[in-house]
Amino acid sequence: MGGKGKEKPGKGTLWRYLRPSLAAGTVVLAAFFVLQGIPLARTLYRRTDLVSVLVVQDGRQVLFTDKDDIAYAAQVPGMLARRFPAKAAGEPDTLYVFTFEDGSELEIGVLGNAVYYDGKWYSGAASTPDLFRQLTAGRYFGERDRKGEKG
Repeated sequence: MGGKGKEKPGKGTLWRYLRPSLAAGTVVLAAFFVLQGIPLARTLYRRTDLVSVLVVQDGRQVLFTDKDDIAYAAQVPGMLARRFPAKAAGEPDTLYVFTFEDGSELEIGVLGNAVYYDGKWYSGAASTPDLFRQLTAGRYFGERDRKGEKG
């Protein structure tokens, strides 16, 4: 019986245990993406090549050129998360335009529950667009809670 002997227990055994773990990890990552979305601009506030930030909300705008103000403003979009590509009609009601030293720009904004990032629309995750709007209003336009306002 000079046929092949048993395979060494290392490779087959390892793959037998590793395969379900990889499958479970993939499922968990997919579920996280569907439920939470992909965070936007998490490290934007650490960038050293930002020269200005224009914050626009409901037609009002504020321009920041001081490095500390830019870093402070760059923290706000980090709370946004996107899920899937979407179509939105109109312009964002709240928008941050970041200008870099090389002249390029990055626009991040929201309209309804949609998130605008770098020229594309995405569905927003959870209540991040509402929080983004409220935080922008409170920080830069002196409003605490825009939801309850009546004109």
